[in-house]
Amino acid sequence: MTNIVIIGGGTGTSTLLMGLKKYPVSLSVIVSTADDGGSTGILRKELGVIPPGDIRQCLLALSNAPDDVKELFNFRFSSGRLKGHNAGNIILAALEKITGNIDEAIIQAGEILKVKGNIFPVTLKPTTLTAILENGKKIVGEHNIDEPKAGLRFKIQDLRLTPSGQANPKAIASINKADIIIFGPGDLYTSTLPNLLVKGIKEAVNKSKAKKVFVSNIMTKHGQTDGFKASNFVKELEKYLYGKINVVVINNKKPAPIYLSAYKKEKAEFIEPDLSPGKVLKIIAADLISKRIVKKAIGDKLVRSWLRHDSKKLAKLIWKLI
Repeated sequence: MTNIVIIGGGTGTSTLLMGLKKYPVSLSVIVSTADDGGSTGILRKELGVIPPGDIRQCLLALSNAPDDVKELFNFRFSSGRLKGHNAGNIILAALEKITGNIDEAIIQAGEILKVKGNIFPVTLKPTTLTAILENGKKIVGEHNIDEPKAGLRFKIQDLRLTPSGQANPKAIASINKADIIIFGPGDLYTSTLPNLLVKGIKEAVNKSKAKKVFVSNIMTKHGQTDGFKASNFVKELEKYLYGKINVVVINNKKPAPIYLSAYKKEKAEFIEPDLSPGKVLKIIAADLISKRIVKKAIGDKLVRSWLRHDSKKLAKLIWKLI
């Protein structure tokens, strides 16, 4: 069976997982431990737990449990002192406290949700992400990087992670066994790249003979990838990886004008597929936009993408690589 490792987090990764779990593959996902926004940020600050948000999303994406069980893990309180908190995040935090180990907590939650696949936090301790901008200013915290408070922001020149620490041994082991390693889709600077800042991750990826695949986003992200085309994403990823990508999967269908107009208000643009195949690089371009428009849950305080990849189309393209 083909071993696929996805390095990322957030809604983009969970979308890909939902499609791939239907194929005869062994799935593992490695997620960042730098998330500090929303419900996740509060639980992390008050309890000292590994950020549970991305882990929960991946668990749900890989879940084969009845709908009412998945609904429990996805439920978000919209009033009272728990307003904004996600029940699944609280359950994961409780399981980590009970077991004393985030890996064991994920296993326990996986049994409840009947999960097909493995989820590994990239480190076994919470981390803090810092972005250094072109003007020298530092922005500390994943949430602050993710949601700019000012209307104008200089480009991100560098990323740092504290503590950089050693990678989760299970994450390294999954990379060592991988036949395909996939980066994205997801926010480049806050979901994908933080994983490569952890000691041992990029070294394991570059040592691996697995095919390295990058799935590009559909739209840019204000404060992170303003003005980026597909080539800019690949350039940045390879800069932090210190290695080469073999395959880029990119959406080549422009969203309808009504959606482009709505995203323009968020200072986001369609990512132009400007890449050309080379000696090392293979390009796969297709219409990958889902017809389903995602609505944000009541009580959710974070900015969410609502135009996403079609999980079936995306997974089918990955399967063809196998």
